[in-house]
Amino acid sequence: MKIQILLLTLFSGFMNMQSFAQSYWQQKVDYTITVRLDDVRHTLSGYERFVYHNQSPQTLDFIYIHLWPNAYNNGKTALGKQLYESGDGILRFGKDSIRGGIDSLHFQVNGQDAPLTFDPLNPDIAKLTLYQPLKPEDSITVTTPFRVTIPSGEVSRLGHIGQSYQITQWYPKPAVYDKNGWNQMPYLTQGEFYSEYGTFDVSITLPQNYVVGATGDLQTPSEIAFMDEKAEYAKNNFSSFIRKKYPKDDFPASDPEWKTIRFTQKDVHDFAWFADKRFAVLKGEVELPYSKRKVTTWALFTPRNAALWQRAPEYIHDGTYYYSLWNGDYPYNQVTAVDGTISAGGGMEYPNVTVIGNAKSPVELEIVIVHEVGHNWFYGILGSNERVHGWMDEGMNTLNEMRYMYTKYPKNTYLSDQILDGKFHFDHLSQYDSNDLTFRIIAGTGEDQPIETHSAKFTETNYSGIMYQKTGLVFSYLKAYLGDTLFDQAMQTYYNEWKFKHPQPEDMRAVLERVSGKDLSWLFADLIQTTNHIDYKIARVKSYGGKTTVTVKNAGQVDGPIEVSGFVEGQKVQTLWVENGAKKQEVTFDSEMDAVQINASGKAPEIVQSNNYWYRKSPFGKIEPLRLQFLIGKNEPTRSNLFWSPILGGNAYDKFMLGLALHNYSIPSNRFQFLLAPLYSFGGKRISGIAEASITCLPKKNLKLSRFGVSLRSFKNDTLGTNDGYYAAVLPYWTAKIGNRTGRPISQNIRIQSMYRLDVFRPKQRELIGGYLQYDFNYSREDHQVNLQVRSDYAANLLNSDNFSRSSVATSYKYRYLKNKRDRWIELRLFAGNYWNFRMYNSGNAVNYAYALSGASGSQDVFVEDYFFGRSAQSGIWSQQRLDNMGGFRSTAGNGQSGYFGTTTTWMTAANFYLETPIGPKIFGIYADFGIFDEAFKSKPTQAYDLGLAMRLGTVFGIYFPVLQSENMEKAYLTQNYAERIRFTLKFNVTNKPLDIMKLLP
Repeated sequence: MKIQILLLTLFSGFMNMQSFAQSYWQQKVDYTITVRLDDVRHTLSGYERFVYHNQSPQTLDFIYIHLWPNAYNNGKTALGKQLYESGDGILRFGKDSIRGGIDSLHFQVNGQDAPLTFDPLNPDIAKLTLYQPLKPEDSITVTTPFRVTIPSGEVSRLGHIGQSYQITQWYPKPAVYDKNGWNQMPYLTQGEFYSEYGTFDVSITLPQNYVVGATGDLQTPSEIAFMDEKAEYAKNNFSSFIRKKYPKDDFPASDPEWKTIRFTQKDVHDFAWFADKRFAVLKGEVELPYSKRKVTTWALFTPRNAALWQRAPEYIHDGTYYYSLWNGDYPYNQVTAVDGTISAGGGMEYPNVTVIGNAKSPVELEIVIVHEVGHNWFYGILGSNERVHGWMDEGMNTLNEMRYMYTKYPKNTYLSDQILDGKFHFDHLSQYDSNDLTFRIIAGTGEDQPIETHSAKFTETNYSGIMYQKTGLVFSYLKAYLGDTLFDQAMQTYYNEWKFKHPQPEDMRAVLERVSGKDLSWLFADLIQTTNHIDYKIARVKSYGGKTTVTVKNAGQVDGPIEVSGFVEGQKVQTLWVENGAKKQEVTFDSEMDAVQINASGKAPEIVQSNNYWYRKSPFGKIEPLRLQFLIGKNEPTRSNLFWSPILGGNAYDKFMLGLALHNYSIPSNRFQFLLAPLYSFGGKRISGIAEASITCLPKKNLKLSRFGVSLRSFKNDTLGTNDGYYAAVLPYWTAKIGNRTGRPISQNIRIQSMYRLDVFRPKQRELIGGYLQYDFNYSREDHQVNLQVRSDYAANLLNSDNFSRSSVATSYKYRYLKNKRDRWIELRLFAGNYWNFRMYNSGNAVNYAYALSGASGSQDVFVEDYFFGRSAQSGIWSQQRLDNMGGFRSTAGNGQSGYFGTTTTWMTAANFYLETPIGPKIFGIYADFGIFDEAFKSKPTQAYDLGLAMRLGTVFGIYFPVLQSENMEKAYLTQNYAERIRFTLKFNVTNKPLDIMKLLP
């Protein structure tokens, strides 16, 4: 019976493979191209012939053709728009000399003219209509001349810098037709490509002294001898390259004699070549681990970079060897790395050849070379759709890159060179840690996106941090779970079954599940398709009788496996895996453990790792050892981080302050964060300072981030002229980012804050309670930014009947009016506020609760939302500090004998205008404001306006100088001292508005 079941299983598997073989199909394109480089006009003149084989079950009436050089035509192409959105207006506003394109096309199909129709939105996509339908299993021959104007290499991947050429995505190429239909796509910098497999026969004509690195095998004997001679010279004279000093423009004159060199290659889906007269050449070879076949390696570099590139052959050799070892032997005869002028990132891959951008150090160069060489497997041999499923090449390649680094350099401290030269406790972190930190920082802010996101829809940060790094991390997690042997078997099976084909995510999943025998839905349906987070915790440990039983609880959103390790005297004794399934599961070690740790290898990309430990000697088993460190550092998963630093402060009443800050803010951030910053006030002879505690959650949907916290603040405050006044405030709050993690240009935030505040101004005091609800909507796209803020406030004095409730709406629109400089904006803001209830037991306090034309002063900052140098100042420079809210006037409104001009206890409307000046530094601006309001203590509405000049440093500091004010504003000042009219704003609040680590990312 067992034999029958085995035979039935084998037969079923065979039939499934047969069914797959019959159902899968892909097209094939065979190219013959001749091209001539004009290095004076920077053009290519070419002729292309390709045979298109229809191996699909459908009859085709047309073929989409990619004409990707046309992406460089102007700033209106998809490439131009994407660059502009990311802050680069080079195609939109650059000189004509930087642009490029393809023309002189004349398509014929089987010798007959065929019409070419350009896409109305994308000039780099065209439809070639066939005069006769192309039936399944038939083929056609398509020919066309073409001319390419080579753009500047400053733009993207195709281009030249001087006479250094990177010729990529340069010829007319049919789009992929697969089971999903046509995959026509415009060229993008963020978002790569998808092309049909076939053969290439390419002949390149150019001056004789150019050195060329290209896809394919060189077939020209004279050029083979030329390259070997260059390699021999570099080998024997390498030290002279390093010693020599090179001029800035060191291109030699082009040889008057020309040469034609030919390259051929089968089973590739693209052809690229790079040419430079300066290139030195290093040649080597690598023996493949399985077939023992030898592959030639080439390193082409400019002599000025010789010191950096001297070990490049080793990097190419080792990358080729290890990728072959783990995935399957490299199928081609040569692999080349070129020192290029690339503008699209650190490097860019093509079959057999990769171009490398400027690297800062040997280790950085090694990582980039290995990564780009590795793309021969994930993109080159396994030809997934990079535009739609970018993780299948970039992420899988990152997995192998990380594996390469910790295989070759198991104790590497790569990150120490990347962050503050290893200072502040980053000195021991590896290249794997670099990827892990990047992902955890992004995810910890709630701004991550699913791995399975269209490349063009990723934010710039997530394109790298999620598509590259997170994918590499989750597959490292899978490798740790399966073990190296089974994982390699699965990946090699995937490679062998899908090489030179177009695998989809479901194809990869099917192979990995079949070989591993595991249900991998937790990976493919959860970690890849969603932003759900992994989080496991130790719920209970029983260690006695020679055994240790550990109860592990899944506290996260992903039902995957997790490793549990036991330690004795600091040494790992045993590791067991908890399989996915129940919410709580037990594992039992066969000895008594001193410590237990979840995810000891760090391969499961958990955001929260502080609940992964149990220590026998620790109170309750879960309190981690305390580590006191200076200033800030990495979040150490095995320790409770406590950072300290001396701090200085000051204001008009506390005078000079000296104190100590203790906190656990780290990189990445903790779920629970705290800050304690007491300062001794030399002016008040007391302790002032701030404190903060918060806990952050990352919900599965509807909210990107949810944070509950409380802020404490107490500073001296000489209210009403007393010398011994102070305030103390307790501010509980909840804040959240609304929405799902899709990377849309819209962001929404909500904040609910309550307050208890004690103001002491002896012999009196004031006890305030209250709170506010605030909603912010932000839209940001290219030249437009929109903000809408809706807010409702309530506050009451517990010692009398003073209270108010009010609501306001503020909206602003910013427009970039000088686009060529990319940094000149015009802004319009509208504000409307109304009181629904306003009762004052002591009318003298009315201005403390009123809407203010110039924004809240310190005394009107009821909820202590910011810091003031003179919170209760009514004259002098400190009285001019205002918050940038309410009426938003950039001039102070003065304070007459009857109270502050420009305050209202009923309603207020205002319009504010700000223009960044078109000339001079960006910090200068012109402002104008207009308001109508029901002024406090007046019987009728009041109008006011002002106009002036400004200096602003971002959103932190602003100072405003009035030039023109309405008459009623002029009369509101007690003196004619111009300094009283100057207003400044300062936004400096580190509590209840935590540091945004995302802004620190490069």
